[in-house]
Amino acid sequence: MKTNQLRNRIITHFIGLTLLISVLYGILSFIFAYKVEDRFFYLLLKDEQTTVQRQIAENLIPDPKLDFIKYYPSADVLPVQVKLALQQTPNQREFSTDDGLYYHLHDMQPGYLVAEVSDHLVVRQFKEGMIYLLFILLSILVLISIAVAITSHRLAKQLLKPLDKIMTILDNAPVEKLPQGFAKQFKNDEIGTFALTLESALARIKAFIDREQNFTRDVSHELRTPITISQGALTLLQQTNLDDKQQQLVQRIANAQQQIEQSLEMLLSLAREELNAHKPCKLLPLVENSILQQYQYLIDPNIDIEVNIEKKQIVKADHTQLLILLNNLIGNAFKYTSRGAVSIAYSNDILSISDTGRGICTSLKNNVLEAGVKGEHSSGLGQGLNIVKRLCEQMKIDFSITSSSNGTHVQLKFK
Repeated sequence: MKTNQLRNRIITHFIGLTLLISVLYGILSFIFAYKVEDRFFYLLLKDEQTTVQRQIAENLIPDPKLDFIKYYPSADVLPVQVKLALQQTPNQREFSTDDGLYYHLHDMQPGYLVAEVSDHLVVRQFKEGMIYLLFILLSILVLISIAVAITSHRLAKQLLKPLDKIMTILDNAPVEKLPQGFAKQFKNDEIGTFALTLESALARIKAFIDREQNFTRDVSHELRTPITISQGALTLLQQTNLDDKQQQLVQRIANAQQQIEQSLEMLLSLAREELNAHKPCKLLPLVENSILQQYQYLIDPNIDIEVNIEKKQIVKADHTQLLILLNNLIGNAFKYTSRGAVSIAYSNDILSISDTGRGICTSLKNNVLEAGVKGEHSSGLGQGLNIVKRLCEQMKIDFSITSSSNGTHVQLKFK
């Protein structure tokens, strides 16, 4: 992940949190002011109640101290709109009229104190200019957001500076040379620990790559030499006088020799992750060649081999790798089919290989493409289908396999 994305996320979270806190603070402040205002008028009415009750006890005419508070001895003499509202909602003690007047009612029993507070409201007056208030609040929030964005950007830049440095080191390092010795540039904190761990992991990866490259180079040299010698000896042997039986055996050795050379080239190519050039090649000759090379594994010569591929059919792939891939798949079909037929067909860019064998064991179906997985009756190492999978990935071929007790069906989709 780019550190710019992480920085943007930090800024976004800062701004979002600031806006949320600002909005919640504004709402709570408004509610608090509203309640305080109501409590203020309630306390004024309670204070006037004490005054009026004392005046009544002294047989004086009730006269509240505040001029916006009036005393009414009964509900019948209340202002008309207050009276009607009280009849509709007897428990309500705050009323507003159509002409914009606000009243607070206090029940003295007997009598009522009514405060006409229209000219003394603070919070409710904001309702009249709510659009203007919202505009002001929005402007304040925008200014706060800008300030928070600038502050969070600087803070994120400072905090992520070590990560930017690590990313720069990794981006500038050539693929063939992993960076080493960069952890000492960082402080002994979380980033420093991360850099040290990353450096250690890269060192282990480099050591593994070095061992793999040395192994590949050594194997290539040590195997090519005896293969070349045996090929020379085999060529000389073929030039001697041999009877028919001996010629068949020598031909089998020659076929095996060829497969060894092909397999060695393929395995070394996979190990080096080389991308061989994909050239157009005729499919039918490759399939026929593979059938001949794998024919010795056919359990019963009476098994039908059906090939439905046009002579001029061309596919784009590496010739050697495709032949090895076919050898594995056709060889498996021959080895595990005891009756019926093996069918090989090509249509709509899909090469299918089907057999009527006993199929893949149910317990192996989910991991049959993994290295080392093989059935009870297999005499191999369980590498074949894994090699097929890797070759298909390298050649950009879609590979699928389905199997049941009636046989196995493999599809190779060429792109």
